[in-house]
Amino acid sequence: MRQVKRIYFKRLFLAFLFATILPICLCVAAISYGSFHMSRERYQDKVGAMAAASSGNVRELLEEYEKILNSLSAEPALAAYLAENDREGLGELVRPLQTGRDNRLRIRVIDPDDRYIYPDGRDAKLYDPAVFGGWGILHEMTAYPDRIAVTPSVTRAENGRKICLNMGRAVQGRDGGIAGYVVLDVYRNTLLNAVKQLEDEKSSVTLADRNDCIILDTTGRFTEGATGAPGRAEKNSVAAFRENAYGLRIYAYYNIEEFNENSRLMIFISLLVLGCMVPLAFLLAAVFANRMYRPIDTLVSSMNLVTRGNLDTKIEIRAHDSDEMRLVSSVFNWMIARIQTLIENAREESERKKNAELKALQAQISPHFLYNMLNEINALARMGRTGEVSGFVIHLGKLLRRSITFKDDFVKLSDDLVFVEDYIRLQQIRYDQLFDVDIRVEEEIKDCLIPNLIIQPLVENAIIHGFTAGKEGYMLSLRGYRREGDVCIEIYDNGIGVDKEYLKYINNVEKGVGLYGGLGVENVQKRLLLIYGMRYGIKMESEKGRYTKVVILLPYRREQVDKT
Repeated sequence: MRQVKRIYFKRLFLAFLFATILPICLCVAAISYGSFHMSRERYQDKVGAMAAASSGNVRELLEEYEKILNSLSAEPALAAYLAENDREGLGELVRPLQTGRDNRLRIRVIDPDDRYIYPDGRDAKLYDPAVFGGWGILHEMTAYPDRIAVTPSVTRAENGRKICLNMGRAVQGRDGGIAGYVVLDVYRNTLLNAVKQLEDEKSSVTLADRNDCIILDTTGRFTEGATGAPGRAEKNSVAAFRENAYGLRIYAYYNIEEFNENSRLMIFISLLVLGCMVPLAFLLAAVFANRMYRPIDTLVSSMNLVTRGNLDTKIEIRAHDSDEMRLVSSVFNWMIARIQTLIENAREESERKKNAELKALQAQISPHFLYNMLNEINALARMGRTGEVSGFVIHLGKLLRRSITFKDDFVKLSDDLVFVEDYIRLQQIRYDQLFDVDIRVEEEIKDCLIPNLIIQPLVENAIIHGFTAGKEGYMLSLRGYRREGDVCIEIYDNGIGVDKEYLKYINNVEKGVGLYGGLGVENVQKRLLLIYGMRYGIKMESEKGRYTKVVILLPYRREQVDKT
């Protein structure tokens, strides 16, 4: 039981501990996660806005250059100048568009045979697809002459500036073929200025085409002109991606190392707070568990006392107990009081039934005895032994007078022996000295109290059912002695014995009633069991044709027995 109590307290403690720590952990986790998530979303929104703005700036720049290309390529004179190799005419068309844009781009016109480039006459192989492995601006313009071509570049202008992007368009001739090409070399600084104005010290941008060929990179992670993987952000950064109508992809990055450090600091603080709260949670769990366990422990202990038979147990109802425990304690006390009342009522009812049954059994003995005696007188008269009838009646009168005089439920053994001796004299008259008698009783037990009329029915049973008329040598022996704290009375006869079934029945008479229909032995056995319980009573031994011995076992008592 003590182990069960410990387990119950442990379960209560763990339940309260779980109920205390779980909200704290959830609260700390929710605050930390919410703060982290909101901050990261803020950075993500910021880098997304930066990517969108950078993409917009690049788009506006390229739209401006597209207008230049469309305007120049649609000029009718351009095709004629290209056909005539008129460099002066080309200059008149190009210079107004180039003016004011020297620091941002360079406009070039290439003849259809890729022989020279206006305005500086540089070799057109600068854009030859064969030189660049089958790709480049000339390849794109030739393949798609009716649209703007945009390709990365890794060349440098004659002024030393790095060109990172080419835009171009084919010029249609009068015959519908390609009369030449117009190419805009966009300087790196031009694109850099378009995106740099949106950057700060923690942000960076990468510009690439659809094949992830790097056009512009401010992160230092990629080589411009080479293919990379700009979509993957570094460990301490977040990234956003936008793509414009020209097939250019803008990747914006924002360094969140400081944010990660702050997050780690927040996690540390959260764990520190949690570590401080855990001992408090243990203390609170122990207090609440003990507060709930103590009344239940009192209740269980009281129940254990009741199971051990202590019905005087009561639970003290204290003011600080919970309403539920006060209710349970009150019901428990009421239940115990009710059980005591029911037990007392049941005991009284049982004693009343027991006394009534004893009275009924005693009442059966006198008529039974008188009936047998009258049969004996009748038998003597029929046998013609009328002279003995008078003596028989005298002894019978003594017995009846004694049965009237002794009304107590318990008598001294010595008084009961006098009654038995008178009865034996009657039977010796009846059977004409058919049997001898030997009575030996220890003096120290003659004054003990025994139930009234328990020896005579057994003696009567031995004489009537054990001895057969016409035979000699029968002996009836009665012994009385003390064995430890009990009294033993043995009634022995060397008569015909009894059947095994009857012997078994008498020795277990409490398990059955009325098996043989007799009153003598069975009546005595039932009375003894009702008075003294299962330990005492009659035990019978017998061997068919040889003997029968009945042993009465009684407690040695000299005072009046309490019948209730």
